[in-house]
Amino acid sequence: MSDTQIIKDRVDLVQLISEYIQLKKAGVSWKACCPFHNEKSPSFIVNAEKQFWHCFGCGKSGDIFTFLQEIEGLEFPEALKILAERAGVEIKTFKKEIDKSQKNRLFEVNNKATYFFHNFLLSMPTAKIARDYLKNRGTSDEAIVEWQVGFVPDQWDLLTKYLLKNGFGVEDIVSTGLVVKNENKSSYYDRFRGRIMFPIKDVYGNIIGFTGRIIVETENSGGKYVNTPQTPIFDKSRAVYGIDKAKMAIKAKDEMILVEGQMDVIANHIIGIKNVVAASGTALTEDHIRLLKRYSQNILFAFDADEAGIKAAKRGIDLALLNGLNVKIISIPEGKGKDADECIKKYPGVWTEAVAKAQGVMEWYFSEVFTKHDINDPRGRQQISDELLPEINKIQYAIEKEAWLKKLSDKLGVDVNILKEDTKRLVKLVYASKPIEEEKPQVQEEKTRLDDLLERFWAIIIKYPKGFIKCKNFIKKEFFVDNKFLPLYEFAENEYNKGVLDFGKFNHPEQENLINLLYLRAEKEFSKLDDEELEKEIEALLAEIKKEWLKIQKEKLTFALKRAQEAGDKQQEDEILNLVMKLNSF
Repeated sequence: MSDTQIIKDRVDLVQLISEYIQLKKAGVSWKACCPFHNEKSPSFIVNAEKQFWHCFGCGKSGDIFTFLQEIEGLEFPEALKILAERAGVEIKTFKKEIDKSQKNRLFEVNNKATYFFHNFLLSMPTAKIARDYLKNRGTSDEAIVEWQVGFVPDQWDLLTKYLLKNGFGVEDIVSTGLVVKNENKSSYYDRFRGRIMFPIKDVYGNIIGFTGRIIVETENSGGKYVNTPQTPIFDKSRAVYGIDKAKMAIKAKDEMILVEGQMDVIANHIIGIKNVVAASGTALTEDHIRLLKRYSQNILFAFDADEAGIKAAKRGIDLALLNGLNVKIISIPEGKGKDADECIKKYPGVWTEAVAKAQGVMEWYFSEVFTKHDINDPRGRQQISDELLPEINKIQYAIEKEAWLKKLSDKLGVDVNILKEDTKRLVKLVYASKPIEEEKPQVQEEKTRLDDLLERFWAIIIKYPKGFIKCKNFIKKEFFVDNKFLPLYEFAENEYNKGVLDFGKFNHPEQENLINLLYLRAEKEFSKLDDEELEKEIEALLAEIKKEWLKIQKEKLTFALKRAQEAGDKQQEDEILNLVMKLNSF
């Protein structure tokens, strides 16, 4: 048995896909809205027995490997390595392909760099300044080891020399973003110097990048925080710090806490709050949301209480709401710390209580806005209205929206109908300020009506093989000559002549997944029909197939006849007319 088959047997497809999207039982299969294109009604089907998935909307399909490749943007060797580790399988047949994979090579470079940074922090005398800094921040020795925190001194090419000495190629080292090539291309230098290093991991625990925090700021030290740039394995718009350690706690609590920085995450984990993560060096993005939604629909935002922190948080809140997450806000009491880390160090009980008392997003908006403006001043009331009405208008449920309008009406002492009119004014202003973008139509591969009819026909036959035998006289080979179903027809014809029709034996090198796709379509469309109803459906389909096939053939012959007439080819014209006459008696 091959390595890939052993992995397929050990990794349940339904469980794997359930870590990304919510599946619902549908007969013997499972269904969901497709994660690869936008749709309102589920057309994504997963069959546990066949270990196969297919979307009848966008046409994508496959097994555990193709799913992981599609959703994570991986090449086969990377997907194979991840699933092999999950299954506890030692890869033998594809070991060379895995070793050659660029992404896997870059993971190895990052692993070695992490080892270098971490051991430098723990053992080198010049790292004392970093150890003291972390100790003063309340970071325990256990947390430093658990999170593989490291340090790199302010030297020009210390890491570069170390990695080259350990046998890594300079191109791979540069590709990780750890090392930068000089403009004159004659030398290389370390991107991170004089910094505490935080490795960033993906959901599988692979080290994809780093954040470096400066200890002593100088004119040439760069920003306080420096992150790995865009690389083949690191995309800051997708990376979530701590997700590898927090994902199980998030699932268990069905709730996640989003904080601003690495120290905030580590501080929470130290005191036992494990469902905490942070975006890595950027504002929250749609890709972050898609990743986090795998684990929970409930998110608590904690952010710095300054104006910049609140502004950035609002963008993230809007994004979370638009993507259907239930949002709450953690508010640190004034004077109790500017962020989660500081609050935990000085007032751990205050932070725990703030988490427990997180406000609903509209409650938080009301509290913030009414605190900023004077309700006794007409101008202040108008400012309150102008800030809150757009937020209320984003609520998708009419009853909930009406309730918040009523609350604002009561607090301002203004008729609710006036607020509704004001909402229209604000919506027009927002609409007018947005540039008009031309909507680009989605290009999808076209499927002809005949293709669809044939696919439905074979889906029923796969489910009910007796139908092929009972309707054999009406099934013509000509229907399948110009499409992908000819090998399937020839197989069925051959099996029919033997007296046994078992589609489990169908084996065609270019149509490996065809039977699985047809099986899923049968489950989706015909699972509730009995044998008599299936036979009627087959008869009706064959009638439609014949009608559509004849239509296409006549169109082809009409076009060919016109060309022959234009060329004055009488012999060709007579041959085409004979074919037309044969079609009429088909």
